[in-house]
Order: sequence, then C-alpha cells, then structure tokens
Amino acid sequence: MKNEYKIIVMFLILSGIFCLGIEDLKAQERNYGVLIDEALDTYEENKIRRFRKGVFEPKHLSQKDDVMKTGDQDKEVIKVMIDVLDFKNVDIMDVLKVIAKKSNLNIVAGRGVAGKVNIYLQDVEVREALKIILESQNLTFAEEGNILRVMTAKDFQLKYGHKFGEKLEISVVQLVYADALAVNSILTQMKSVIGKVIVDKSSNSIILIDTSDKVRLLEQLILEIDAPRITQVFELYYGKVEDVAPKVTELLTKNIGRVEFDVRSNKLIVTDVPEKILQVEKLISTLDDKEKVVFIEAKILQVVLSDQQKMGVDWEGIVANYKNLNLKSNFDVLESSDKRGTVSVGTLSDDNYTALLEALEEEGATNILSNPRITVTNNNAAKILVGSTEPYITSTTITPSSGPTTTSESVNFIEVGVKLYVTPTIHRGGFITMNIKPEVSSVIRTVTTSNNNTIPVVETSEAETTVMVKDGVTIVIGGLIKDETIDSEKKIPLLGDIPLLGRAFKNTNHFSRKTELVIFLTPKIVSGDVDNHIDIETYKSLSY
Repeated sequence: MKNEYKIIVMFLILSGIFCLGIEDLKAQERNYGVLIDEALDTYEENKIRRFRKGVFEPKHLSQKDDVMKTGDQDKEVIKVMIDVLDFKNVDIMDVLKVIAKKSNLNIVAGRGVAGKVNIYLQDVEVREALKIILESQNLTFAEEGNILRVMTAKDFQLKYGHKFGEKLEISVVQLVYADALAVNSILTQMKSVIGKVIVDKSSNSIILIDTSDKVRLLEQLILEIDAPRITQVFELYYGKVEDVAPKVTELLTKNIGRVEFDVRSNKLIVTDVPEKILQVEKLISTLDDKEKVVFIEAKILQVVLSDQQKMGVDWEGIVANYKNLNLKSNFDVLESSDKRGTVSVGTLSDDNYTALLEALEEEGATNILSNPRITVTNNNAAKILVGSTEPYITSTTITPSSGPTTTSESVNFIEVGVKLYVTPTIHRGGFITMNIKPEVSSVIRTVTTSNNNTIPVVETSEAETTVMVKDGVTIVIGGLIKDETIDSEKKIPLLGDIPLLGRAFKNTNHFSRKTELVIFLTPKIVSGDVDNHIDIETYKSLSY
C-alpha cells in the first residue's frame, strides 16, 4: 500500500508540473497572437501612408480588458483598491499574502522571489501598489487568466522575450523599389527576440513589430535598401574579373545586389543601391592597381686574390681605409655552404661605385664578368646566370621479361658558373627587402660510367641573405671564394703549330689561383611604363 501511495503522489506531482508547463506555453502563444492581431488591425485601418505607427502593450501588461476572477465574482484589476499598506522590514512573501487577501486576487510567487519591504501606501490601486513594491525588489508580475504571477525580472524576460513594462511599436512601411520578400530576409536577422516582421505581398509592404529602438533601426535599414537600384559596368585594366568578382560580392547588399562578369572583355557588371555602388567603385580602384615592379641592375666582378689575400678581400680594411666611400657594412653575417669563407654584405651609395673599384684593385686584379639588368614583379623571384650549361649523357637500360634488352640515351644539362636568385618585396616609404641567394659552381672533374658516359662532378658554393635598402641604394655582396686551375700556353707563331716538332717551340704552364666574386645589386622601384627596360613577361631570367 505504501508503494502504491508513493506512485500516486509522484504521478500527481508530475501531472501538476506538466500542466503548469502547458499553461506557460499557452500564455506565450496568446500573448504573441495578440501582437499579430493588433498589428494587422492597425495595418488594415491605415493603408495609405508610407510609415504608419502604433504603440501597444502585450495582453499581460495591458491596463484594460483584463478581468480577474476571484470566487464567483468578476472584478477588473484596475478598479481593485487597497485602503492601507503599512510594512516595516516585512518579508515579501508575507506582503503578497496581505495584498492577495485585501484584493481577493490569486497571487503565485515564483522562484527567486525574496526580500524585505519597507513601505506605506494609502488608497492605491492594486496594480500600482504591486508595481511600486515589486520594482523596489527587482521583481515583476504578469497576469495569466485569473492568476497573477510574481517573478524576478530575469525570469520575466526569459519567459516573455522582453523586459517588464517594455512597450512594443508597430510600423508599416510600403516599399517603392525593393521587393518586400527579399527585404524580409534581411530584417528578420536584425529584429529582437520579441520582434516580428510581416510581409504584405499585395501592397509590397513590411509590417514591423518591435521595441521603439529596434523599429527605428529597421526603418533606417529599409530606407537604405529601398532605393533605386542602378547597374554599373567596371572595366579592369590590370586585375582579372574572376579574381575580383568574389570580393565585390561580399560587399553587396544581401538578396538585393548582384555581380556578373565577362572574362573576354574583363568587365564587371554590378547592380545594387547607389551607396553600395560607390563602395564597389572604391574597392575596385584599390584592387585594380598596376602591379609594382623592381628594376635590378647587377654588376658581377671577379677579383684575383694575391698571395697576401688568400682569405679573401679585406672588407673591414677597406671600410677603415676608405671612409669616404660611405660603405655601411654588416660583414660576416652569413657563412657560405662550403665553409671556405664568409659572405660579406654591405650597402653603397651610387656615386661611390668607382671609388670602391679602385679599392678592390688594390686587393687584386679585377674583371667585370657581367653587367645584367632585369625587371621583376613585386614578391617574385628573378634569376641571373653568368656561366654555361654543361651537357652530359645518361643511359637507361630496360630488360623485359621476354624479348631483347634495350638501352636508350638522353642528354641532360647542368648549369655551372655564377647563379643569382633575387626576390624583391616593396614596402612603404620607398624601401625594398631583397632576398638574395648567390651560388657559384664549377666542374672539378668527370666520372666515366660503365656505358662510357662522362658525368661532370660539380662543386657548389652558395649562401642566402635578406637585406632591406632604400630605393636606389646599392647592395655589395662579397666572400664567394673560388679555386681555379689555369692552363696557359706560349708558343712561337707558325713553328709552334708544327706537329711533333712544334713542342720545341711552345711552353705550357699549369697554375692555381684564388678568386673572389663581388656582386653589386642596385634595386629601383619602377612606376609607370617600363618600355625602356626588359619586358616582364618575356624574360624571367637572363643568361650571360
């Protein structure tokens, strides 16, 4: 029996909770239905003006038309008067009991209703008394049928979707240019939780129901959207329409603007309100800008080192002895890959180039190997080769499971000499960052394969550094040392060419020497046409 009794009690409790939940949902549905009905009534009464206003309160806040039932007698809450309320540090729950008894109202207090009341009121309406008392405790109330529910302000907003006492406003806007359905999708994202956006297709109108601030905001948005749409064609001179179109689309009014493009003519066709078209115009002028390029003039010198300079050019000595050169240095900043020396990097003003050549001639005999010039686009790599392309043959043998073995030969090439990779990056203020990778290679011997193919063995010395300079300032790179074997022959003309006997009339010498490569790079930012320079698209690298 006890267990059955417990089951019956639990069932009754759960049924009560469920019924209360259903009542809450029904109450919200009734309240929201009132908003729609009153909005439509207001709209039907005023179908002429572009903007039509109306202010009202939801049913649970109305000071009229709500009737509370207490026992067998119906009384309007607004007419229920209380003679005297005199409380000094009295618990709020006891205060509500007194008010319920004096007014014959059914009052239900929710969770979180607590506090002490100190107040004296005389000849006051019950609603006004409740507002004064509850607001002092940050509490609110709502009328649902014949029950007056007291709750915290937070619970009220969670339950009804707006603050206690907040009035809703109706505004009906008739659109002239834009489509009401398209505008509706935009406004719906901007309304408040309790707001509502209704579309009247027949008159192409929008009915706004929301708080006063939100209605003002939505009306302003409608004015911006409901403007005459214009179409403008933009021709791109440097960029590609397929690259620019997605960025333009992000800027357009959602569901209103659109963009089309023609790849053949490289044109964009944009349709939107005038304000957006102006923004698109600014965006395209920024994106469709002529790509900046850098003109690089290079000088590659070879310095034959004397016996006293086997470790390379004494750059620190040059800086110390030729102070008028204004050679700003950052020497020994990077070692070369073969550890035979260090790469020295410095900068030099353009008018001191000749003086530096004279200083280098004191270090050893100098020879200008090449003076290439190249134009490269911003952030792209350029390659300069001063040397040769050495061929070699490789063989491939195929032995099938059946049939004869076949051998095929292919010719391959390897670049030897001086290679220079340069990647410029343009910055504000006329500064350029140069990523520089010099490489020096030479064939030191050959290897003969079993197929009698000769494969060259290449020795390579390379380094990499990054330097930031002002436009027009020369970068000096030294320290790329190379060992060379020189074969020289001296002979008496004609006699030295006689077979066999000619050996007596000529002399052949073999000797080794060290050389150091010195590279001068002068980058210049090119603005405007570059017809007098190398064509960018035709030549990405030069060979000498």
